[in-house]
Amino acid sequence: MPDERFRKSERLRRRRDFLKVYAEGARYSSRLFTIFARANDQPVSRLGITVSRKIGRAVRRNRAKRLIREVFRKNKARLPRPLDLVVNVKEAIRDADYWAVEAEFLRLIERMSRDLCDRKPAPSRGSADEPSGTAQGATLAIGPAAGYLRRTVLLPSFTAAL
Repeated sequence: MPDERFRKSERLRRRRDFLKVYAEGARYSSRLFTIFARANDQPVSRLGITVSRKIGRAVRRNRAKRLIREVFRKNKARLPRPLDLVVNVKEAIRDADYWAVEAEFLRLIERMSRDLCDRKPAPSRGSADEPSGTAQGATLAIGPAAGYLRRTVLLPSFTAAL
């Protein structure tokens, strides 16, 4: 039987960790919540949850957090690789039961798996001695998902001395 505990090492607690996931992660939205996902270098996936006061009083906010934690705990083995996840809960979760939350979570995990498996690794950046750009076109990933929108831009030919 797989380990289904929710350990301290599987929790995002620091503000800087949340901000890093928001800045560098891909965003996946559903009716009940939005998940920001970012690959981490830890051996386990980590979860952070934000619930605003729009959800209601503390009892309702705590229930929403418990639901998300339980769904993560039961389904963390389905994640394609170790990820940092931040779940922003929406107002619609007030009326949702466990099964609806789990179905939405699994649907978003499926999308994450497709995106992470289809994405090609980013090319490595050269050393400071090499030119950082050429007069050729380069494809840059745009947006938090960095897999949906792509734009080709013309890079100037110069050596970066940053």
